[in-house]
Amino acid sequence: MTLVSFSMGMRYATQATEKLVAAGVDVELIDLRTLRPLDSATVIESVKKTGRLVTVEEGWPQGGIGAELAARVIAEAFDYLDAPPTRVTGKDVPMPYAANLEKLALPNVDEVIAAVNAVTYRS
Repeated sequence: MTLVSFSMGMRYATQATEKLVAAGVDVELIDLRTLRPLDSATVIESVKKTGRLVTVEEGWPQGGIGAELAARVIAEAFDYLDAPPTRVTGKDVPMPYAANLEKLALPNVDEVIAAVNAVTYRS
């Protein structure tokens, strides 16, 4: 399983990776240190080994880094994929000001684990 994130999304990805590894799931966690240039070569090489991609980011799903990575992986490593690339993003809603609602609008560790499990155990 290739799990890719950056910035604040690494918090969710790292915590999810710890839980997934403890549960016996083999995870390659990639921290994108820069977005421009986007290190898609590292992601593609990992996907060629794992066959699966999950991206994590706090931004909206439309036009996000995860969407760009998925497009690049599909274009350059389609034959290596065992499941469709999956994105864990912030909810597609205006960002609320109330802290309790903001927390609900952002991704969380359980969503990352669910996404990884969905593509890992896909038949």
